[in-house]
Amino acid sequence: MKFMVLLTRGEWQESGSQEERERVFGSIQEWWGKLSASGQIVEGHQLQHPQTATTVIIEGGQSLLVDRPLIEAKEAIGGYAILEAADLDAALAVVRTFPMPDGKAEVRAVVER
Repeated sequence: MKFMVLLTRGEWQESGSQEERERVFGSIQEWWGKLSASGQIVEGHQLQHPQTATTVIIEGGQSLLVDRPLIEAKEAIGGYAILEAADLDAALAVVRTFPMPDGKAEVRAVVER
């Protein structure tokens, strides 16, 4: 099964020291590389800062572009991964090892058609 993992930007990204950010990103790259090499992560990327987002709002067949993130909240998605796992429990076991000091990860099964 495939699972989408949405990773939030943690406080360490916003206000951590340069040294802390480099250390955490190094740990994340190591974690990501290991899981990619084993085939557990099949795709994923870090995202640019939320302020670079453009939102397309579609209502009544008309579209409007807004130069800001769709979600106006303190938390913002910092990246995503597509995991291959036997089931939700296996996916959660992998995500629980994500090496960040704070943040959240939302895990959802992908609908495969």
